[in-house]
Amino acid sequence: MPIHYKVVGCTNPKGAEGVEYACNRATKSGTYSLKELAADVSHSTTVTEADVVAVISAYIYEIEQGILQGRTVTMQNFGSFRPSLKSKCFAQSAIPTDGFRPQSYIKGYRVAFQPSADLKKYIRRYATLRRDPSELMS
Repeated sequence: MPIHYKVVGCTNPKGAEGVEYACNRATKSGTYSLKELAADVSHSTTVTEADVVAVISAYIYEIEQGILQGRTVTMQNFGSFRPSLKSKCFAQSAIPTDGFRPQSYIKGYRVAFQPSADLKKYIRRYATLRRDPSELMS
């Protein structure tokens, strides 16, 4: 199944003033649910669908726990998940001030995912593209 994309209008921060720009954006072409994934894994192995769901659910829980502990969770040949922060910058001169609270600059939490080299290589090798109609191009 190909990766769908469409041509959309966008801004180019380094572009010439008064010039309209366009770019390619991937579009969502559906979802792959846990139930579908479990059924597919079950068909290609000797494990039941219920067992696959149980293992995947436990695996996700353990990944969450690792991230909450501040650890990078690495999945061989897939990639790694690590905790990250959304934070505002502050002047270094403010650091030695009494009452300085660096945590007040933290605005939220994120999970960063870094795909493995093997996953990137696989996608580059086997991905195909399909352009969907858009307002700019039919």
